[in-house]
Amino acid sequence: MGREAEYFSKDFDWEKLKQEVESNPSLSYHFQPFDSETSSLPSPSQDSQAWNQFHIRHSTGKFFKI
Repeated sequence: MGREAEYFSKDFDWEKLKQEVESNPSLSYHFQPFDSETSSLPSPSQDSQAWNQFHIRHSTGKFFKI
């Protein structure tokens, strides 16, 4: 599969991301309230399967707290 992945608790600067999103009108949908009526959420079994697949793919990754 390749080289082990490395994950960090802070992969990016949250303040910088916030400024980016707030200054870009095309990203304004992030500020809209969540409407559960119109969104399609995965079934619990699909959600569970997705997490299982993620953990299988990334079980050898290294996680770092910074």
